[in-house]
Amino acid sequence: MGHMEQAFDEFLVAQPKHWLVGRTGDHVESVIDEGGRPGLPAEAPLLPRLESSSAPDVLAFGPFPDATWFLPEYVLPARDPKFAFDVVQRPGDVATDGGPFNRATLTLTLKEDLSQSVLTSVVSGQLHPVPELRPVVMLAVPITEADDTVVVHRVPGTTARISGTTFTATFELSGSLVEAAYVHLTRSGELRVEYEPTYSGYQTALVTAPDVGFPVHGPVFQGLQFEVFGDGGNTGDAPFMPSLLDRVGAYVFFPCTARFRRSLALGLHFHTDAHRSRFTITAEGMTRPIIDGNDLNDFAGPRSEFRELTTLGDVSSTYPSLQRVFFGQVSGTVIAVPDAYGILVTAQGALAALDSVVDESPATLSGCRFHFTFTVAPMADPIDLARLRADVLATPEAVGRTLRVALPGGLDPRTPSGLQGFPAGRAAFADGDGNAVQVSVDISDDRPTPATTLVNLFLQQLASPGPAPLFGTIAVRLDDVFPQPVRTQLLLNLRRTAHGGDLTTTPLSGSPPTAQATNRGPLDLRLLHGADVRNGQAPGPGVPLGGMVLEGGRSTTLQGLGAGTAVEVSRTLEVPLPLPKAAMLRFLAFHTHTVQEVQHPLTVNAAGLNFAAEGVSTLTAEIALLADPGDPVPALTLSPSHTVDFVHVSLPVDSAVTGLDSTVLLTVTTASGVRTVSLSHDFVDEPILVVTSSTIH
Repeated sequence: MGHMEQAFDEFLVAQPKHWLVGRTGDHVESVIDEGGRPGLPAEAPLLPRLESSSAPDVLAFGPFPDATWFLPEYVLPARDPKFAFDVVQRPGDVATDGGPFNRATLTLTLKEDLSQSVLTSVVSGQLHPVPELRPVVMLAVPITEADDTVVVHRVPGTTARISGTTFTATFELSGSLVEAAYVHLTRSGELRVEYEPTYSGYQTALVTAPDVGFPVHGPVFQGLQFEVFGDGGNTGDAPFMPSLLDRVGAYVFFPCTARFRRSLALGLHFHTDAHRSRFTITAEGMTRPIIDGNDLNDFAGPRSEFRELTTLGDVSSTYPSLQRVFFGQVSGTVIAVPDAYGILVTAQGALAALDSVVDESPATLSGCRFHFTFTVAPMADPIDLARLRADVLATPEAVGRTLRVALPGGLDPRTPSGLQGFPAGRAAFADGDGNAVQVSVDISDDRPTPATTLVNLFLQQLASPGPAPLFGTIAVRLDDVFPQPVRTQLLLNLRRTAHGGDLTTTPLSGSPPTAQATNRGPLDLRLLHGADVRNGQAPGPGVPLGGMVLEGGRSTTLQGLGAGTAVEVSRTLEVPLPLPKAAMLRFLAFHTHTVQEVQHPLTVNAAGLNFAAEGVSTLTAEIALLADPGDPVPALTLSPSHTVDFVHVSLPVDSAVTGLDSTVLLTVTTASGVRTVSLSHDFVDEPILVVTSSTIH
């Protein structure tokens, strides 16, 4: 070590400079330029000089005549994929207050950036970041003590370089620091990162050797006196202007490690939808998002992020097609639970099908069973949903959030769903695509009632115009741990349906406003109400459409609509009343699998006929099936001692389902002679022909 180096080191120990960490090499003698200013020789290593320029962050012009060294600022990226606030509660760890002892790892990304002072100070030339930049970071966590004083706890962090200008900073927290950091990150915004990066540069020093006998102004080290200039860019002091006037000495440059101090307020930067799910807690082998501060104050267990959204008031009166609304505190998802699920109508038609399959039961009556499949979906009025999307923006939960309104995503596997309105069928439920649910109903022989009779009863109820007799319940899923079941109605009825993709609407230009509605499906639609919708605003006043029927594949013009960016229309299927059996196949796809024919009973019941009073000795019924005559049906003969008789006939499955129109010829034998009565009867709608006195007259 040279004499001057030793003296300079002693000087730094006695008079430390906050911007200097220490010397890293031997001094470099200055050279004097034509203007009398000291500079670095051409062969000196290229490092910045630490005299401040007129602005902070900008270092003096160094060996590069047209270049400037700069100190970077650090900023937070708008969306940080590396961000994490991971809390762990270990088994057996208990805090002094008896609550959980939390440990947390906070990881965030810092990016080097040009400060405004750099951008405004450097007019031309090249910018170079200071060399060998090594970030050193601490997390400053303010905590209010019991006496109302605020103590700032500083937690050192570790860094890892991601790219040339980006690195992660990681901090390990424990105990009360975890709860405090969480509150600052999500509520108060007082957390900050303090950083002291180090870099390499030249410290400019005026070195003098005072003459013996002259007063000494300042300490002397190894016979030398040092005066250093600048502060490494920490402030915007005036640049160094060297002058040797009336002084004996020389300027030298010491290679040093320097540092600069800055801080970055985190505020509520990470209290956003993009980062909220990255606040997690792990306990008992389970990791889940942190819902709120209660997760840190209590021992963590399974907990739903959803709570009922009550700030909207009475949901069912404001949005008649909805039942309840739930708010996801982590995801920002607002789930609207519909008042009921119904058969889904799309551009392909009603998603309902009936399959006939072989019934291999040894005790079968008809030889087959029937399998219904329905795709059901929320019957949520699109105008109600548009109003809800606008209304949630004004709730307290929406402050600083981007809330997304959604319908339930499927079934709650913990709670069974059921079809209570048709106990003769076996119902099963499964998740479908998106918001849809798959419902299947199997109908078999139920002695003494054959499957064909039951399936026709089911079809009649499917088209019932009154209160839906085919009703049930669906348990919808919010998440896997919501504590109470959330149930809503299931209505299997062609007159109350869910809709999606079957109708498109387009606002048309011109005045007054109009819109075009196009039925994209094969089935006729009845249009009920329409409303204009603008993004972020409540829908306009509802416009009654008078039950207008829009035929499949057709378009129509809607008057009084089209002033918004979109038009929503509430609608339902147009179903004839009554619905003929043959027309049922327009709404229900019918498939026959392996079963071509079924055994169907034809029954004549004359128990209500007073044979003696009418003088009837025998009554013969000859049945002729109109749709599919096939083999003749054996005649049935009834008498006072045999008032009920039936016969099984083999019929095509579709005939047994769509209808068995028949002509029945009754031959009435009395003491005075024989007469005949002809009548029409459908043995599907009414499997038993009941004969009374009025029938034979």
